[in-house]
Amino acid sequence: MTFDLNRFRATLDAAHVHNDDPTTLVFDNYLRWKGMPAFLVRPVFKNDAPPAEMFVSPHFTVLVYRANPLYTTLCTLGASYRAIPFSRASFGDERGVRYEYIMHAAPSHEQHAAQLLALIAEYPFIHTIEIGPGYILPIGEPVVPGSSMEYLYFTYPYLDDGRLYESDPWGQIERPDLLIQMLWVLPIYRSEAQFIRTNGMEAFEQRLQERHSRIYDAYDMLRLPVVEHAP
Repeated sequence: MTFDLNRFRATLDAAHVHNDDPTTLVFDNYLRWKGMPAFLVRPVFKNDAPPAEMFVSPHFTVLVYRANPLYTTLCTLGASYRAIPFSRASFGDERGVRYEYIMHAAPSHEQHAAQLLALIAEYPFIHTIEIGPGYILPIGEPVVPGSSMEYLYFTYPYLDDGRLYESDPWGQIERPDLLIQMLWVLPIYRSEAQFIRTNGMEAFEQRLQERHSRIYDAYDMLRLPVVEHAP
């Protein structure tokens, strides 16, 4: 669809002023971090509630980046409308933490990834549950038709961009009144979920990175498991 940047920015700026919606800050950070997307609006939320009662921004959108011919990067815009439940206590910070989410998918799986991102954005607020790096979400069905992966794993997008680990990470927005971080959402197998629970995040992510460096399939929703059977 045709994207009018100036009009969209003006809408987000107005929402920031009138409803304290941080989506315009996130959009500016994406422009700095990843550049201009091939822009796709996913009108998946039909909610007539006033902004104060909504879980995600009324302007929730999925930004689509197609720089890689094999895998598209999809990023939420507006998932960070509210602080994650219980994160003020767990972080020891009155700001709590807010998240935006990144997924990767082959072009044929973009629609499925966008739908999953919409589900994920509302999930912690609908269920009043804290999520963060290391969280595993069972979704009860294949992530895409033909896949045997039925779990989603949350971590920082360490394979996506090394600039996340600089002193001023590109995948983070920190201000005196809010903290927004980016989480990578990775579909995984049951055996991999069990491995993470038994051996921890670092052990799994090391295996994933080693395999990805050889086969380049971590972003493939039809990939083979990194762990066949969890010890």
